[in-house]
Amino acid sequence: MDLERVTCGSCGASLDIPESTDYVNCRHCGSSLHVQRTDSVVFTEVVNTLKQHSERLAENTEMLRLQNELELLDQEWQNESAGLMIRDKHGHQSIPGKASSIVGAVVIVLFGLFWTIMAGAMFPPMALFGILFIGFGIYTTSRAYAMAGRYESLKDLHDEKRAKILSRLRTLRPREDSKTSSFGD
Repeated sequence: MDLERVTCGSCGASLDIPESTDYVNCRHCGSSLHVQRTDSVVFTEVVNTLKQHSERLAENTEMLRLQNELELLDQEWQNESAGLMIRDKHGHQSIPGKASSIVGAVVIVLFGLFWTIMAGAMFPPMALFGILFIGFGIYTTSRAYAMAGRYESLKDLHDEKRAKILSRLRTLRPREDSKTSSFGD
């Protein structure tokens, strides 16, 4: 049986092993070693180091997956929220609000009542326009109020999902004390 001389990747001790051996335990320090062979060199690597690198690679892969999930979630929210925005006559967008819907309803109803009373006193058939104005105003503001509620609930759901992803990302951040330098880190 031909023997190869290798050096322990942990303590540096010289070891004589059979040529067909892929794994060995160092008789000096007890480290589990993986024997690596190339055309020109034979060396050992501590198995725990391989395990640590595999774990770090798995964590990094999970971090990338979560970062992609976060980016996709944010893009979906941006697209969905754009459809819920209120646009004014100049094309400016604003977030729908329940309070502004209520204020708008009050203003419209008061104006409609004022119109109905004034028109009823001067020319009674014109009072009908005030009543129609009040009805249209209530319909419009109730839709705006419902849209504001939908926006808020979807925003809360988005924020909750985002917080969960960020929390999982924080638990995966590489720890400086777990890094080793055997692979050139």
